[in-house]
Amino acid sequence: MKWLLIVGGIFLFIGIANLPIGYYTFLRIIVTIIAVIIMIAERSNGLSFWNIVLLMIAVLFNPFILIYLHEKETWKIIDLICGALFMIKASTYGKSISI
Repeated sequence: MKWLLIVGGIFLFIGIANLPIGYYTFLRIIVTIIAVIIMIAERSNGLSFWNIVLLMIAVLFNPFILIYLHEKETWKIIDLICGALFMIKASTYGKSISI
């Protein structure tokens, strides 16, 4: 599962560039799927910090009910932050912070 987080982080970092709209649709799908898979894999940890963060990322990037921020610069910041969060989670995978 750690590799999923790394791949998701890389895709998010690539999303910072100016790419065709098709890539961002693909990015929404991939990021949502990865966030949901990791949440399901860690459901035994109960309500953890990472499950809450991944849920928020899955909601923000979900491809079904789109959240429009209308400015590419805003999405660049979100892609950077979410990519960093995926990489941090990958480096701490298996450890949990319970609330």
